Amino acid sequence: MITCPQCGQTAPDGTRFCERCGRQLLESDPSWLLPALEAGRELGRGYKIVEVLSRTGAENWYRAVRNEAPGQERRMLVRERLSPRSSSILLNEIVSEQPAGKNEDDPAGPKAPTQELPPVAAAGGKPSEIAPASENKVASETAEPPPETAGGDVEASPLADVQSALSPGEPLAAPEPSPDSEGAQASAPNEEDGGQEADAPTPAQPEPGGEGAGAGRPQPTDIEAQPVDDLGELFDRVRDVSRTLSHPAFQRAVDSFRDDGRVYLAYPDEALVKLSARAPGLKMSEARALSLAIQVCQAVGVVHKRGFRMNDICPDSVAIAPDGRVKLTGLDWITNDNEVVADPLLNDGYTAPEVYRGQRVDKRADIFSVACLLYTCLTGERIECETWLEESAPVRFYPPHVVTPALEKALRRALAFRPEDRYSGIDEFKSELVKLNSMIRLRSAAITDVGMVREMNEDSILALEYFRDSLIEPGQAFLYVVSDGMGGAAAGEVASAIAVETIRDYVEKFTAKDAEKKPGLAEISIGALEEANRKIIEYQQTRPEARGMGATGVIALLQPPKAAMAWVGDSRGYLHDANGLRQITKDHSLVQRLVDIGQITPEQARHHEHKNVILRSLGARQSGPAGAEAVDLTLKRGDRLLLCSDGLIAHVEDGQISEVLDRHSDPVEAARELIVAANAGGGTDNISVILVFAE
Repeated sequence: MITCPQCGQTAPDGTRFCERCGRQLLESDPSWLLPALEAGRELGRGYKIVEVLSRTGAENWYRAVRNEAPGQERRMLVRERLSPRSSSILLNEIVSEQPAGKNEDDPAGPKAPTQELPPVAAAGGKPSEIAPASENKVASETAEPPPETAGGDVEASPLADVQSALSPGEPLAAPEPSPDSEGAQASAPNEEDGGQEADAPTPAQPEPGGEGAGAGRPQPTDIEAQPVDDLGELFDRVRDVSRTLSHPAFQRAVDSFRDDGRVYLAYPDEALVKLSARAPGLKMSEARALSLAIQVCQAVGVVHKRGFRMNDICPDSVAIAPDGRVKLTGLDWITNDNEVVADPLLNDGYTAPEVYRGQRVDKRADIFSVACLLYTCLTGERIECETWLEESAPVRFYPPHVVTPALEKALRRALAFRPEDRYSGIDEFKSELVKLNSMIRLRSAAITDVGMVREMNEDSILALEYFRDSLIEPGQAFLYVVSDGMGGAAAGEVASAIAVETIRDYVEKFTAKDAEKKPGLAEISIGALEEANRKIIEYQQTRPEARGMGATGVIALLQPPKAAMAWVGDSRGYLHDANGLRQITKDHSLVQRLVDIGQITPEQARHHEHKNVILRSLGARQSGPAGAEAVDLTLKRGDRLLLCSDGLIAHVEDGQISEVLDRHSDPVEAARELIVAANAGGGTDNISVILVFAE
């Protein structure tokens, strides 16, 4: 049997790739098998084993404690291998194949050479440290503040649900990336993630009350001086890379030592949870997958700016830290474009085609791997390939996987078989993902009902969604209107119908204008209501029998993320967000005036005998404006807008409305329940509801 060195899965002899994680498998060498040490065993440099975390034949991972002062222990992760049989090859001992004078100016470009690692002090009693060399930039110079999550939410977030990157049904919980940010966060795992890390180097969450890797505990940076031992090619490489990549996006070794024929690397115990440990699968929503991929791009961009390539980007080398950050754990295979790798890492479904074929490899191979990881997060599957010896059929999306066309287009470019057909650099790919992640998609529902008492429905509603996908003049606008007619018999129904039709014509006229010349959304909305007022007055003047008719009106005009809400009368508009339900409009009514001057309370206003008396409406005056008001809004992902007539408010309290919106993810189901609730409360008036969910 062969044991996968990456995830610990066993497979029959002769198997080429691990079915679980895609890692290339090599025949086991019995002489390499390394028995794990028992708990309680004391190692060099003050480490004591607490438990065995994983065993993969060639190496073991332990949770350990280290005595730093009397009564003080630091929880650490310790990685163990046998002592090397031959001299190590350090990263700065490379074979240069690039002609002099041909280097690119851009240090992060696909063909830029690797920078030299800081020289390592020679053994022989002179101490050295794994801490970052002084000449290296600190993390603050490369990491930017966490971006905003959609809607102002890394979903603005900070990621706004801290536990969701690994959870199939929850939104991401780290601040969403913005185009100019490099420090975005991704969500941390939540209780739904359930799965424990099977044979993975990173540990499960520590016991409650443990002194180890709490999210708020500062990680060690003051590593003790130590002799530079020969730890073997792999551990020397990880040690030297850890000294160079002083950035919080990486799981860095902070100590190294030899003890009793074995070599060790020590890491802070951060309680990382790998993506490969997520159960039941990796499939996420597009928003969560994009936020995670953007963070991976940011981390890979740091590596590229140092002149290196990651080479190992897959679900087993990407983890989530307790603070919500994405951490890359695969530092074993970092190389540069000039280094000769006799046996490159092959992760089936994540490694670029040129690596399989032994061709010259540059940093665009990492772009391919990040795109493969994103594909897995979107579909729950690995990309099918036959070792990429020749170009295969295009990557399969639909069927069965439904991915937004713009995102699919970006993925196909990043997954191009030839490196020159991909994005030129990781930052270009990240910028495209940030743009896609900043888009807000709207879902809406519009329902009107006659109620339980009246025979005629005098309410009119409108939901108009306009979108033009054009390279020359792209545009989108969303218009939602609720109008409650007044005047008795057919007069109220006619007034609300005139209002809705006029508002639609007016808004369409302005949304078709040049963006530089047209007024703002609030100005357009007020103008539409005032135009509806004029049209109703004109109708009354030509038809004496229609005298006295009128209508209220509330408008939501959206060009995401911008929006405006305008109103006349007592039809209302609400915003429901992370802070709950908030009324945006302010009734033009007698009871609202009494509340404003302090004569009655809002609760008394709900049951006041004159609660139906309004002070402004469309068509109420024979001359002059109706007195429309408007408010500008900025939508965030997760926001929900509600427009309604007073038939809903008369029977459903604001607290009940908030509970309904919290309970439903589908606007149709939420709107239907609000109508039913109003009827159950008496249904004494017509009931109209429009819900708009921003996602």
